[in-house]
Amino acid sequence: MENDSISSTPSESKLPLIIGVVGFALGAAGLVVGIKAKSAAQGAADAAAAAQQSAADLGASIASKAPLAEVQALQSRVDGNQTQANENFTKMAEELTKLQKAAVTSKVTAVKGGSPAGPGEYAVVKGDTLSGIAKKSGLSLKAIQDLNPGVDANRLQIGQKLKVK
Repeated sequence: MENDSISSTPSESKLPLIIGVVGFALGAAGLVVGIKAKSAAQGAADAAAAAQQSAADLGASIASKAPLAEVQALQSRVDGNQTQANENFTKMAEELTKLQKAAVTSKVTAVKGGSPAGPGEYAVVKGDTLSGIAKKSGLSLKAIQDLNPGVDANRLQIGQKLKVK
C-alpha cells in the first residue's frame, strides 16, 4: 500500500486548478446559453403555429370576400412566410443541439492539484497540506481551520472533503 502521507512543495503550479475552474465556468455558460436557446426555440415554434392558424383563418375570411386571384396571391405570400418560419425553426433547433453537445463535452475533469468536489468543497489529494489547500482556495490557514473545526491538519486523508466557503 503506498504512503498516504500528505505533503506539499512550494513549487506546485496553480495552473491545473485555474484550468479546471475555467473549464467549469465555460461548461456552465454553455448550459445557460443552451437553456435560453431552447426557450427561444419553443417560443418561435409557438409563434409559428399561431401565425399559421391566423393565416388559415384570414384565408378563409378573405376567400369569401375577395376575388380568387387576390386570394391566391395572399396564399402565396403566406406560404412563403411559413416556409421561412420553418427554416428559421430548423436553424434554431440545430443551434440548440450544438449548444447542448458543447455543454456536455465541456464537463470539468480532475486535474493534478485538485479533484472534483461539491460547491464550496475541496477534496484532498496526495501531497496536500492544510496550508497548501488554504493557498489554493485563496483563504488563510485560520479561515480553513475555522470552516473545518474537526479536521486534524496532521491527519488529512486522500479524498477527504474540506469546506472552503
